[in-house]
Amino acid sequence: MDLLRISGWIALRLLWAAAIFAGALVLWVRPVPACEVCVEDHVAATYDYAVVARAEAEGQKVLFVAVRGKDAGTPRSEMAVRKALATAGADRASIRYSAFPTAASFAWDPKRSSSADILRTVNGGLGGSGLTLVALKVIS
Repeated sequence: MDLLRISGWIALRLLWAAAIFAGALVLWVRPVPACEVCVEDHVAATYDYAVVARAEAEGQKVLFVAVRGKDAGTPRSEMAVRKALATAGADRASIRYSAFPTAASFAWDPKRSSSADILRTVNGGLGGSGLTLVALKVIS
């Protein structure tokens, strides 16, 4: 009888130790910020030399963004992003979209608005879709 009680006591202590260890591990692990390679993957997915060259010639800038959201890679999401970008002042002909990784790029006139203004307008226009654009890189 004593051996059974001691075994139960040891098993309970091991269970508590495992729970404390798991809790400490959860608190210790933190999300890792995007690495430069990941940013470059998004840029490469939507980079178009002709768009960059034309933007440079016309005094525009090109903004590369990550598209975040549950269904960001679907054609419906692409159309929503394209529509919101065109409404916000992006050059319609310059909009490029990638389903994987989910990214977009576009040229715009920095004399009319800043990249932050455009993203604020676009993200506001995407309100009900669950999509968000996150700025990654600007080429001027």
